[in-house]
Amino acid sequence: MRGVTTHRPPESAAPKKTVLPGVALGFAITSLCVVFLWPVGLVLAIMAMVKTGNPEHAGRRGLAIAALIVAGLGPFVIGIVAAITIPNFIRFQARSKQAECKVNLKAVFTAARVSMVDEQPLVSLDAMGIEPGPRNRYAYLLRMPEEVIPVGAAFPAIDPAEIQAALAQAGVKPGVEGTCPDCVVTAACVGNVDNDDTLDVWSISTVNRTAANGETIELGTPYNHVNDVRQ
Repeated sequence: MRGVTTHRPPESAAPKKTVLPGVALGFAITSLCVVFLWPVGLVLAIMAMVKTGNPEHAGRRGLAIAALIVAGLGPFVIGIVAAITIPNFIRFQARSKQAECKVNLKAVFTAARVSMVDEQPLVSLDAMGIEPGPRNRYAYLLRMPEEVIPVGAAFPAIDPAEIQAALAQAGVKPGVEGTCPDCVVTAACVGNVDNDDTLDVWSISTVNRTAANGETIELGTPYNHVNDVRQ
């Protein structure tokens, strides 16, 4: 009796696995935080979609689709992040520029108090030893128009008429009133910190003052009358 040969159908090969969809998804997710990786994530996601279109890699199709979706959302997420972070960064830069004015006004106040104690005449900012430096963004004023330290040459100049108008609008009148050592010294600085039409206006005085909004301004405290960062 002859043996019967049974033919078994060939077993289907297990689908091959590819790491490309997982790598694409990783890059797509990372690109949401690291912007310059977004094109890489998008290209890898497209390549993963093409590769998983083959039946042998079909088991990784879900990862490829997820990578493409995340990469597609990338520009929208990046745009939202940019819309939030860029204005905040600009404001931070502007506030750091305002620090120059506050430091120099404090120096004017200290020099004025020393001159008053020593009964020395307050004739000029230069005589008081005030030197903002060659890269000052602000113009410094003790009297208008004769006693002004202009904006440094590294930055656009501000017309004296614009400075006078900004001071008048802010209600600031720099100068020396009365006879020293019992005089009242008020100094100011005016600058453009964000290159728009609004000028940043600060002042300091040797006496307490009241701001236009009724706020009390302590002597020796730089006060921001017009904030160019918010305007």
